[in-house]
Amino acid sequence: MLGVACLEEVKKRMSGKSFKIRAQHKAPVIGESLYLWAGNQVDLPKGHDSLQKREVTSRVDVYQLSTADWSSHLTRGTPPLGVIAYSCTTSHSNIYYFGGWCGQDLCYHNTLNVLNTIKMEWTSCSDAEQSLMKKGYGGMISLEFDGAEHLVIIGGIGSTPTVYHPQFQYDQLKTGRVRTNEQLLYNVSTGQFTVPSVSGQCCPSTDTFIIEKITTTGNRGVMFGGMVTVNGDGSTSTNSVYIFSVTHSIINWEILKPGAIPNEGLWPMERDHHASAIINGDSTSPTLVVIGGTDKRDQLVNEYSST
Repeated sequence: MLGVACLEEVKKRMSGKSFKIRAQHKAPVIGESLYLWAGNQVDLPKGHDSLQKREVTSRVDVYQLSTADWSSHLTRGTPPLGVIAYSCTTSHSNIYYFGGWCGQDLCYHNTLNVLNTIKMEWTSCSDAEQSLMKKGYGGMISLEFDGAEHLVIIGGIGSTPTVYHPQFQYDQLKTGRVRTNEQLLYNVSTGQFTVPSVSGQCCPSTDTFIIEKITTTGNRGVMFGGMVTVNGDGSTSTNSVYIFSVTHSIINWEILKPGAIPNEGLWPMERDHHASAIINGDSTSPTLVVIGGTDKRDQLVNEYSST
């Protein structure tokens, strides 16, 4: 996290500069660079696809953490159409993007694309798979196990799937959208998707949550908060914490309840659309930091929590 002195320096360097106002985007970090792409923007052209829309989404803004400088870069290749509420994770010099919403009607996507940040070039990793639900507002992290790197994609909300996998939940909402806890694995080396089995206390259908890699071990992650289904087709925010571990064919889940973690009186409040980070100390266990979001009443949360 940035200290006060650093924040003041950022303000000075940003004064007089104009940046796009955006929401429902991600800000992945590679080395000393933070990358901003797409999201919901005022100047995002309407329509599912157009030359104007491609032009807007072909630009990536980069923030240099060491110098507090912004720069804008025109990318090569074809950017994906899931420009809002996509899932995102990094691997070496690559940023992977999955799914997302185009901004129109129930137009969600299920393609996986990668941005090479050295060449600033887009590549499609897979064509749209009929067996993969088109969705946004889910989560994705990169994990290593069985000697290979995998992308783990969890949950989200989207259009009605063409294939229902029996080990997962698909909640039809009154908005016409479907909320799910569907889970996918993508082998980076082979370029293949697999649909794993689940065990343990699996998360329910959830969207707008956070997931983070627990970096002390290669194949574990943590999930917190998000929107879940109530009364059949309604929604509410949650403050549940799940730990999951992944193999090539199974994702095992464990729910943590108040009392399982020290300082249970500081258990964070229910929220969705929030941000998070994992902080690894030299002599402490990994700490999950959660900030912001909206609560059950759809009000902004100013609570800052760590677990």
